[in-house]
Amino acid sequence: MTALTRFSDAEDAMHEGRHDDALQGFIWFYQHALDEDPSLEEMRYYLIGMWVELGRAYPKALDALRTIRGDKAKALLAGENDRELFWDIVIIDSELGDTAATYQFYQALADASPVFAAECALIAMPAIVEAQDYALAAKLMPPAEPFVREMARVLEQDIAAIKQRAFSHAPQRRAEITTYVTEVQRVLTVLAGNGEPDEAARIKTLAVCLIKSPSVRRDVAARLSKRSRPPRSSRR
Repeated sequence: MTALTRFSDAEDAMHEGRHDDALQGFIWFYQHALDEDPSLEEMRYYLIGMWVELGRAYPKALDALRTIRGDKAKALLAGENDRELFWDIVIIDSELGDTAATYQFYQALADASPVFAAECALIAMPAIVEAQDYALAAKLMPPAEPFVREMARVLEQDIAAIKQRAFSHAPQRRAEITTYVTEVQRVLTVLAGNGEPDEAARIKTLAVCLIKSPSVRRDVAARLSKRSRPPRSSRR
């Protein structure tokens, strides 16, 4: 039986109310699918959302997911410097709606393994900003202008690649713009949260002006204006 067959069987079991069968299938796929086929990584992450959905009807599923998350956290705190483990924790916390747990774990990891924690800083950044720890975010975030310039370069490169595809590229275009706006907005939030509103305004203007395509530039400007809001007080 292939990993994909096991995934399909587990999904069927969930929809049919065979909750424990579904849970066992999810656990197997999460722990072993990549051994069979590394290309299943995205599906493995997608599985977490289904797992949380299963947990709403079958609390034992959430207990199992939290146990897996706890085992990964223990391994990292014990010195297993594996970025994939950290990514797993971030994704599980996100699907559980608990980014505060990611922030708290990152602080513990920084105490236990500061060098490795620094390597995971950008992965943890959304949770750090969500926790309003703007001082820590500013310490870990790369310099604003070079970062935004690189993000703009990547956006234009990705948009150009999308245009070469034969199928409809509107969803991919929206996704790439959303990623860019989200990253820029996070930078703006950190700058404003650390008492640098003028620099935040300059970076916001730069983030729009860097985009050469008029239509993409308009979309970026509209989304940045819509999403901009004063940050709440920074944690000190």
